[in-house]
Amino acid sequence: MLNEQEKKVIEQYTDFPEGSRLTYTKAHETELIVTMHYLHKFLCPGAKVADIGAGGGTYTRALADEGYAVDAVELTPRYVEEMNRIFADNKKVNIYEGNAKDLSFLKDNEYDVVLLMGPIYSIKRFEERKIACREALRIAKPGGVVFIAFCLQDAPLIHEIFMSENPAAEIKTIGYDRENAIVTDNTGSSRILDTIADVDELTEAVCADNSARKVCRFSQDGLSQIIRDSVNSMNEESYREWIRYLLATAERPEFMGFSDHVVQVLRKPGQFPEENFDL
Repeated sequence: MLNEQEKKVIEQYTDFPEGSRLTYTKAHETELIVTMHYLHKFLCPGAKVADIGAGGGTYTRALADEGYAVDAVELTPRYVEEMNRIFADNKKVNIYEGNAKDLSFLKDNEYDVVLLMGPIYSIKRFEERKIACREALRIAKPGGVVFIAFCLQDAPLIHEIFMSENPAAEIKTIGYDRENAIVTDNTGSSRILDTIADVDELTEAVCADNSARKVCRFSQDGLSQIIRDSVNSMNEESYREWIRYLLATAERPEFMGFSDHVVQVLRKPGQFPEENFDL
């Protein structure tokens, strides 16, 4: 049974072109490029990947194109249908309609890399976020890694609300604590604005409960969305330089709040010696 939040997520995303979100402008593409760069630090030949909350299958496609076996799980039925069509002839890809909080149809200790690229910031309750992270760690192999994506407060607020045509009107459609500049609820917004205020509160609780370790944290798109007009107008040489800059600065703490999305990488305890927990 779907709860009310899950129904809202499905409704919100059903008509959203998630399958092309990471490719239709240069600014959007930066998220895919940076994340794939980090994935390649952990992927080895023959690696098996679980893409939980796969959306339109962008990461599933990118990884499958490189020859990796991918099991993709998605809550929104429309995206499941799209992926079944896209990957109909790909024997390395399996598609499941499912919930990140209950992956009981996937085996324990099965995947070298597990992606949680959307579920956590679409889940509102702290305990349910912990459950989804626990499930991702359960299906990861000993020593495997989990990529957990977060939408932070400020960058989405700036570029989705304050950079809209009428910020004063747009901000009235969301729950917003003006005194502290914190988004408290976005269910009335015409814009997708799923945010989380404190990444460490969740990741530290997950690590403590599951004996996992933090490996690294990186910003997926940096300043790309806030200066998207400049990024989108770059020629190819300038864009390559911009990508180099994003990769070089992706782990700078002072830049995290400027990025629409950040990823915390966790490692499941396993066969790796202690010194190999850190990237």
